[in-house]
Amino acid sequence: MHRTLRRTLRLTRLGLHLALGIALVRLAYPLLRSRQRAAVRARWCRQLLATLGVRLQVAGTAPSHPVLVAANHVSWLDIFAIGAALPCTFVSKHEARSWPVFGWLAAHNETLFLRRDSARAAHALNRHVAARLAGRESVAIFPEGTTSDGSQVLPFNAALFQSAVDAACRVLPVAVQYYDHRARCTTAAAYVGDDPLWKSLRAVLDAPSIHVHLFLGDCLQGAGVSRRELAARARETVVRLHSPASVYERVLTGCAGVVRWGGKRAVKRLPAPSSLSISSAAWWRASACFTIARPSPVPPVSRERLRSTR
Repeated sequence: MHRTLRRTLRLTRLGLHLALGIALVRLAYPLLRSRQRAAVRARWCRQLLATLGVRLQVAGTAPSHPVLVAANHVSWLDIFAIGAALPCTFVSKHEARSWPVFGWLAAHNETLFLRRDSARAAHALNRHVAARLAGRESVAIFPEGTTSDGSQVLPFNAALFQSAVDAACRVLPVAVQYYDHRARCTTAAAYVGDDPLWKSLRAVLDAPSIHVHLFLGDCLQGAGVSRRELAARARETVVRLHSPASVYERVLTGCAGVVRWGGKRAVKRLPAPSSLSISSAAWWRASACFTIARPSPVPPVSRERLRSTR
């Protein structure tokens, strides 16, 4: 498909989907309970990703109890990917509140906004996050404090982990990675530095296809540890999940299934492949990926990438 035509079609669909989001917030949210709003929000996020040509894959087990989700940060798309996979609200930078439409929708979807240059604001925010965790509501943070191009995991800021310590809540480390339609790491979705939002949006609209993968780690206990120790352990887990070796391990121990809303999921264990001579497509069919929403073909991982992890 010609790039200009693809961009036009996706932009038109995005505009209609954003209008639907505004209508849902205005008309449906006042009539729905918190759990129902969360379900509507997750479905809307899945549909937004599909509108932009982004395919979501999740590897790991989503917890049924409230958690503080700690993920590396690559793009504004991270919010919709995590929101589609996990029922949670978000902590976002204060500047995002001024984004056209997106900022308004975030503010009306219980997003907490943080002024990153204010220690007092961080302290107050921790109280709000701890209260939500204590009220059995999961909250997602991006402890790097900024975005990267996705090639590495930046140091984690320990400040926001205090809420997990105060609420004695578990922390779920999540690694976010983006691939193109040829299964190569891509920076098309990256939103780095002071680049305007429209520039990142245009790169996403122009991409033939983007695949975002969420790797869910094992939950870390927040009780009885310091926030610095908790942040360090969370980052270690995200770095491990982010590495190519982690993809290889998940292929070898793979399981596949469809994640369903409400904590219910159908999981089918698959036999581990015996050698690297198996086709790339077969490797991905055996990978530990849960397809969110409508199952879709997954791009093959190159044999060179798999060999490099041995």
